Amino acid sequence: MSLQKYTALLRAIELGSISKAAAQMGYTQSAVSRMIADLEQEWGMPLLHRSRAGLELSAAGQVLLPHLRAIVSDCALLDYTVGELHGLHTGLVRVATFTSVADQWVPTLLTGFQQLYPGIEFDLMNSERYAEIEEWIRAGKVDCGFVSLPTVTDLDTVFLQRDMLMAVLPQDHPLIGSAVFPVEQLCEERLIALKEDADYEIGRFLDALPNRPKPLYQVSSDHTILSMVESGLGVSIMHSLGARADRYRVAWKPFDVHQYRDIGIATAKGARLSGAARLFVEHVCKALGT
Repeated sequence: MSLQKYTALLRAIELGSISKAAAQMGYTQSAVSRMIADLEQEWGMPLLHRSRAGLELSAAGQVLLPHLRAIVSDCALLDYTVGELHGLHTGLVRVATFTSVADQWVPTLLTGFQQLYPGIEFDLMNSERYAEIEEWIRAGKVDCGFVSLPTVTDLDTVFLQRDMLMAVLPQDHPLIGSAVFPVEQLCEERLIALKEDADYEIGRFLDALPNRPKPLYQVSSDHTILSMVESGLGVSIMHSLGARADRYRVAWKPFDVHQYRDIGIATAKGARLSGAARLFVEHVCKALGT
């Protein structure tokens, strides 16, 4: 019973909400609240308090958190090992992604993985902020995550693939036959740009040009950009990973000035991964690693 209480406390911390923890665990909100209250009574100290940002750990809770995580992780690994001895593979893997990876890599990765291990379940979390994904990994909110390398925080990472910025053109564009798209040409185009709220990769690329082109359109979705380019409304700049969305009739051209990001998969430094999470990370590295 104590393990359920520890798990309830961890889920409430990770999700920032008792109701969300209850929904994930399949309990009522009052049951999770009772479990956490029981722990506070047993240990004689407050573990959580509420702030404007949501649930936060008390000072005592901060000290106990690494030990709670280790116990829950070890028990999950024990259950997984017992399952292996019976020829079973079960467990939950929590994975953080950003949109282009979620669209282009994750469906194929999960399809291949679940053919091998149908008993393993997944909880996917998406963010367009690399720093947020790194924090989720570091804090134990997810088991692993796709990140842009190098990471800001101290994580264990594996390089997967290099992803270049490319020009996206309508199929009747005058430069459709060119081997590369000259960056100075962007100032002469109706530019459709991604509205970047956090990491500004495309914005930094534009800022580094001698003459910074001014976007005519700013939109918040890669799919909207591809649809607009396909309709002849302008040209855009996207990472080559998006070129796998081949349902759009557009042309992809490398720039004459190269800009790229390196994509990797990351886990917390020295983390003791559950058997299911370890299998998934190994699967990703085998499928995508160079």
